[in-house]
Amino acid sequence: MLKPGGHFIILGPNIRFAYREYWDFYDHYLPLSHLALAEGLIMNGYRIVENIDRFLPYTMAGRQPTSDIVLRLYLTLRPAWKIFGKQFLITAEKPS
Repeated sequence: MLKPGGHFIILGPNIRFAYREYWDFYDHYLPLSHLALAEGLIMNGYRIVENIDRFLPYTMAGRQPTSDIVLRLYLTLRPAWKIFGKQFLITAEKPS
């Protein structure tokens, strides 16, 4: 349980942008988008602080370079998120 004023940070695949790959894992049985999850959080009394529809690529495994330098560069280039991002990032706060 979150204390009042505590922050909840959620990162997950966005069905809107990863609809082909989404079902490749057994725990992806509920299709979630950044909008659906935010709605669920609001319905349960949380306040959405930030809701980024495209943040990280779907996976960091594979052929993409994952060195610290490349990752830091990617995180500073927000326009790249719209090209490669298939996961959402939501920060919510439990009201005081």
